[in-house]
Amino acid sequence: MWKNISNIIIITVVFIFINNTTKAQQAYLETGFENAYFKNYVNNLGNNTLDLSYSKAQDFFIESGFRFALYEERFTWDIGLGYNKYKINTGFYSGKISTPTTYDLSYLTLKPGINFAFVNERRLKVQVHTHISYDWLISGTRTYKDNTVNLYKENTFDKNLIRIHRGISVEYVIHDNLSTYVKYNVADSFKEKNKDSNIEEAYSFHSKAFSFGLLFYILRLNNRRF
Repeated sequence: MWKNISNIIIITVVFIFINNTTKAQQAYLETGFENAYFKNYVNNLGNNTLDLSYSKAQDFFIESGFRFALYEERFTWDIGLGYNKYKINTGFYSGKISTPTTYDLSYLTLKPGINFAFVNERRLKVQVHTHISYDWLISGTRTYKDNTVNLYKENTFDKNLIRIHRGISVEYVIHDNLSTYVKYNVADSFKEKNKDSNIEEAYSFHSKAFSFGLLFYILRLNNRRF
């Protein structure tokens, strides 16, 4: 079901993006670090055999896109494209023995969403946000018992995710054409039994991120050129 919904989401978002890019008030560039793990995992027997005691590695991501005003700059919406890397250190139990397993994953992400500034001063904004993203796996490996498996070719790992994001950010206006912000974001994918993953295996892909970004005011920059 979610695969069909995801196709509708992609078509709708791309249509909105093409028709509204020239109307964007701001462009943004964001980068930071995040960690991830497989939340609420169950195997094909319905058991949770995942060991979450391993340390969570931080890895790099970058995102860029456009922001649009909805209501007096207090409500805005944005759409961005991102590149995310994850290194997940985990293990799987066989009886009482946990076997270490490492995942190295890379995704391309399309992410639209809405921001609300509950503090909306001239220089300072504090905002909450919610986004939905569609993530495509572009490369991935699993290292298990000194063996490395290409997950993309193996077809035993979910290659597509639909995730819900939420978080908070603090934005500071440096001058009329430029702002900077810091952001905290938490995301979870929908938990489903995927056709492109192990049979009956299910989990939610959970991540937490801290990032730093720059906002450029497109319309003001354009007006200064003429």
